[in-house]
Amino acid sequence: MHFVFAPTTGDWTRWGISAGIFAGFLLLAFASKFILTSVIGAFTRKTKTILDDLIIKALTAPVFALLVAGGLWIALTNLSELDKIEDIIHKVFTIIFIGIFTVALVKVVHALLEWYGTEVATRTASDIDDKLVPVFRRIADVIIYILAFLVMLGRLGWDIGPYLAGLGIGGLAVALALQPTLSNFLSGTYVISDSIIRKGHYIMLDNGTEGNIEDIGWRTTKIRTWQGNLVIMPNSRLSDAIVTDYERPDESMAFSIDCGVSYNSNLQQVEKITLEVARNLMQTNPVGVKDFEPVLRFKQFGDSNINFSVVMKGIDRPAQFVLKHEFIKQLHARFQQEGIDIEYPVRKLLFGNNLPK
Repeated sequence: MHFVFAPTTGDWTRWGISAGIFAGFLLLAFASKFILTSVIGAFTRKTKTILDDLIIKALTAPVFALLVAGGLWIALTNLSELDKIEDIIHKVFTIIFIGIFTVALVKVVHALLEWYGTEVATRTASDIDDKLVPVFRRIADVIIYILAFLVMLGRLGWDIGPYLAGLGIGGLAVALALQPTLSNFLSGTYVISDSIIRKGHYIMLDNGTEGNIEDIGWRTTKIRTWQGNLVIMPNSRLSDAIVTDYERPDESMAFSIDCGVSYNSNLQQVEKITLEVARNLMQTNPVGVKDFEPVLRFKQFGDSNINFSVVMKGIDRPAQFVLKHEFIKQLHARFQQEGIDIEYPVRKLLFGNNLPK
């Protein structure tokens, strides 16, 4: 019987040494995991920041994998029986090591961004950084993985020049194909970073759309109208629109109510009674601004009435509808009580025999 491989005592010694090397690195890997999580982790948990805890957590698995892979690589290269495939072994482990370092770098970047989002972004007055952190995370992932892939090709002896050129041409083609999406993405970045509008604000666009902003995404913005419908608008259109933000510089909003009284009315009495009703409503209604003084201004001699406007102020835009509703009811009842008439439209017709001479 013919044996392809009949190990001698020296062969068994090398295999034993290789097994011992791998076992030693495996033990070292478990020891590193214990040291990082239990020993060093005990100190980092006592610090005021979570950054060191996140870094230790991010590096624990990659360090473990690096030691295991390193031990296996050294153990295999120690075996002369594998000399024929030594080049393949080196290339395989090159890819493995680059992959481990890539994952470690990604985890560290994620840890840094998580720390920033938890300890820094939450203390800032603006919510810009809260929205930018997830975007930076995705961009960092793409850049790191692409660079790692190119490094792998370079270490394997491939000429990465054509790939870099291809990435440039491909990137241009993708940019042209995704121009609407990129436009909305950049517009969303502009809207968020410039803090033009914010989630929850009540806005009106120049096309008549109005409502509360439910969400500002990277491609679209969702607006809930007062009828309850959801308007989804591309950010590129929102960034070009003329926007009225009813919550800037504050939520309270003044509004006017038009009315008119008969020409026979005592305008001093009309002004006094109207302002009394307005003041009382502003003080008693929960949506009225208590420290605002209502204003009455007579505007014109109308066809049937002397017209005037009353300016009041609500705590927000929807409040004006409640205040208008209550004011019209109360003013109408008070005018009836005081004998003040609001005339119907009247036309005086003169016939031929009644014409002035």
